[in-house]
Amino acid sequence: MLGIFTILLGIMAYYLWLQHRHSVKILHLMISSIKEGSSVILERPRLLSENFPLSLCQRTLDDNAEKIAKLKSQETRRTRAFNEILGGMLDGALILDGNHMITFANATAKKNFSPNKIIEGRRLEAIIDSSETLDLLDQLSRGKKTGKVEISFLKNGISQDFEVACALLSSIRPSRNEVFLLLFREVTQIKKAERLRKDFVANASHELRTPITMIKGFSETLFVSTDLPESQKRSFTQKILKNSLRLEALVDDLLNLSELEGSEVPINLTTNKLCEVIRGINLYLQDRPYIDSSKLKFSFAEEKDGFPMDAIKVAMAVSNLIDNAFKYAGNFSKVLVSTKISDDENIIKCCVEDNGNGIPHKDLDRIFERFYVVDKGRSREKGGTGLGLSIVKHVAEAHGGFVHAESIPNKRTVFSISLPRISKI
Repeated sequence: MLGIFTILLGIMAYYLWLQHRHSVKILHLMISSIKEGSSVILERPRLLSENFPLSLCQRTLDDNAEKIAKLKSQETRRTRAFNEILGGMLDGALILDGNHMITFANATAKKNFSPNKIIEGRRLEAIIDSSETLDLLDQLSRGKKTGKVEISFLKNGISQDFEVACALLSSIRPSRNEVFLLLFREVTQIKKAERLRKDFVANASHELRTPITMIKGFSETLFVSTDLPESQKRSFTQKILKNSLRLEALVDDLLNLSELEGSEVPINLTTNKLCEVIRGINLYLQDRPYIDSSKLKFSFAEEKDGFPMDAIKVAMAVSNLIDNAFKYAGNFSKVLVSTKISDDENIIKCCVEDNGNGIPHKDLDRIFERFYVVDKGRSREKGGTGLGLSIVKHVAEAHGGFVHAESIPNKRTVFSISLPRISKI
């Protein structure tokens, strides 16, 4: 009897052990499923206790997997949206991990820093040699507030300027590791404009100061020295008048240039024929003493119809070119003003050509810059401001056109303005 009881007890213990084993196995499956964020189908073993809540465990796993799937989908959508926002930015954007490894780069960053090589998976230091940027990242890692830094990047032998800002993404989005966002805004043109503005102010101040100083000096002399000979008084008065005229011309050119550069609508378009505009200039130029009308020749292409232009601004530009020819060409026998229409009739070109001394090749690339003159002494003697050709360039560009200069020393010099006959404004 005792033996039978022992056998039954053993069978019962084995049965309970099997139930425990199956329960533990199911619990392990659940834990593994929860860790992986997935769901499994729980099958009830024959020996599992009827009291074990298998259906409840199955519903819990399914609900958990569904919630995790939704969270992953939301995360994917947010990540995609975030990447699309960065990808569409005009600024360059890089995302780095804590080891400065690049995990994301938008199109602008790739174009600026590594157009021919894959940039993801490389360290920042291998792409950009900038201690300022590394200091920015280091300060951010130590919890310090950071501002912006400016760096220079050499691309194809040309230096580009960037303004760099940095943010710690892991402080916005929970992460075990540091994740950095770097934004690079190119400021090359802005820096260039700042330099040009500073140079312009410095040059304008210098050019204005010269005639003012001359006028002041001669005026003071005339006021203090009452016993000067009449011839000397006349000479001083002539110099005051000359510098006053130069000052007036300089102020006029500065105002014209300011209007062309600063106005939202720098030109007022009306339909005109270029040949008629230039004929009007001819009548105006005849009153200038240094213009020898016998040396001024015209040759116009036939214009059947007019085209949109600012007649006053174009007249000013062509007048400046004719003025320059008579003032600075030196030994010349003629100045030819001609027009030519392109074969497709979309472009009309006005050329002002002289057969004088010419312009050195080294000066041609800079001849249209503000205050740039080839011969400063001759320019000052002739009353030049150094702004005439810059105004010509701005007038052409305001119409959607362009200027060009070519010269063969001691043979000929040609300045041309090309304007679209169909408005591009």
